[in-house]
Amino acid sequence: MMHSSRVLVLYNEPTLPPDHPDADSEHDILYTSDVISKILIEAGYPVTRLGVSDDSAALLAGLREHKPDVVFNLYEGTAKYGNTEAYVAGLLEWLGIPFTGSPSQALWLARSKPLTKHLLAGAGISTSAFFVIDQLPVPRCTIDWPVIVKPGREDASVGIDQQSVVTSQKQLEDRVEYILNRYGAPVLVEQFIGGREFNVGLIELPDLQVLPFSEIMFIDKTPGYWPLVTFDAKWKPGTRDFQATPPVNPAEVDPDLREWVETIAIRSYQLVGCRDYARVDVRVDEKGRPYVLEVNPNPCISPLAGFAEALKSAKIPHAQFVVELVRMALQRGGTTVPGSGSWETPSSTDHTTGNNSTGAWQVRPARSTDRPAILELLDRLEGFRPEERELLRERLLSATEKGRRTAARSLVLASRGRIGGFICWHQSSQPFGVFVLDGFGVDRELRGRKWSRKLLEEAEQIIRQAGGRLIFAELSSRPEFVFARHALFRLGYRVTGDVPDFYRDGSSRLSYVLHLKRNASRVGESAPQLAAESSTAETSNSPNTRDTA
Repeated sequence: MMHSSRVLVLYNEPTLPPDHPDADSEHDILYTSDVISKILIEAGYPVTRLGVSDDSAALLAGLREHKPDVVFNLYEGTAKYGNTEAYVAGLLEWLGIPFTGSPSQALWLARSKPLTKHLLAGAGISTSAFFVIDQLPVPRCTIDWPVIVKPGREDASVGIDQQSVVTSQKQLEDRVEYILNRYGAPVLVEQFIGGREFNVGLIELPDLQVLPFSEIMFIDKTPGYWPLVTFDAKWKPGTRDFQATPPVNPAEVDPDLREWVETIAIRSYQLVGCRDYARVDVRVDEKGRPYVLEVNPNPCISPLAGFAEALKSAKIPHAQFVVELVRMALQRGGTTVPGSGSWETPSSTDHTTGNNSTGAWQVRPARSTDRPAILELLDRLEGFRPEERELLRERLLSATEKGRRTAARSLVLASRGRIGGFICWHQSSQPFGVFVLDGFGVDRELRGRKWSRKLLEEAEQIIRQAGGRLIFAELSSRPEFVFARHALFRLGYRVTGDVPDFYRDGSSRLSYVLHLKRNASRVGESAPQLAAESSTAETSNSPNTRDTA
């Protein structure tokens, strides 16, 4: 499909000579810009490229010459003027040219590690103790050893090596003086957290989603060798640091810790004002407490980078992610471009509800012939207690009973006879348009693709057309149901009750309510058809809502 919108791939031309010790961090952008350009050309966009270094006039001249409808912004600043990353985004905003990635304010805030740390601490987000040095002499260290010394305005691990971690006042003074002379002020001194390290990718296209974590595995346990992602570890294959820090995605993470890390990553993303995509780096201490190290708007999205591995683990095609960034930027600029934000390969899957193309997943009313597949899926889903599973089984069987109008209602996510998800509800005995959500679930391989939300949206439309004014749901506070809680919250459900230790110690029962607006716009065109196919609601009781999506 050919598109009329002109895309300019904007990147920073390397300014350091090839033999400079920090040169590798600049030259990687050339490969990334090549890959992005090729993806967009294959997607049917007219693409031009513009590399800019320290000359702002070249940027203005290039924008006038190329006249882009949208800019794919890969510009990261230059070695001499790192803050130009934010300046370029600000100029695009001033000119009214839509662009991918974070706005100028987020880029400006995140470029300053000390400022980001102050913001995190002020917002109550856990980050390690720190102080900032702008000039000599170095003050007495007031936080526990060891500490790590970093350039305050560099990224990509520039200025980080094994000597960055110090254990005495003399080492601190020597390292701070070195950083001031080489990179300038400010210098960030923070307590060194020696535990696990996670890179947490987030995307917002348009809903905010946390990608599977990457963990940096510190495999060199030699005494005195610090578990640290240095410049060499990031950019120089074959070095000791590189070999000692292999990343693994997805990381194996305890559910409680996963929820904790996801929560602070989302809060950090929103606090800094990131957009489209970002990475939050987190360290976990020996007591299992996570600390945000830094927030990275517009991280590297080369297919060789860790962010691409996280997309792969989430079953999000890298090329489709790139194209979606352009589509969202065009929409922000007022241009509507066909697309869905869904993460299936176009050759096999169409994500529009009701599309009957071969292999397409679609949301439709449950049928009696779906019973075996629905029950098989229910048996696979974790998290349900035995009595909850049995009650939901009864509801689903009732909803799919052929030739009868029954109390329960159910929709399924179906493709070629497969059932990938379900949702079940019924009308309360109260004569006030109150409906109760019995449960919903999505197969593990389809999670993270918004199908839970789609099932909830379609059910809401049917309930609205049946005269519903309120939907009630109950949910456990256990960590494994964090995705269900997020799905309900994003659709406007709000907690109205919390019964502590209802299920067991530490597991509360949360009551959720969604108030329906009778004249609200429809979510999908297929909702009237689905409502017509659903049978009339009757009275029943409900188990607690559960979701494993």
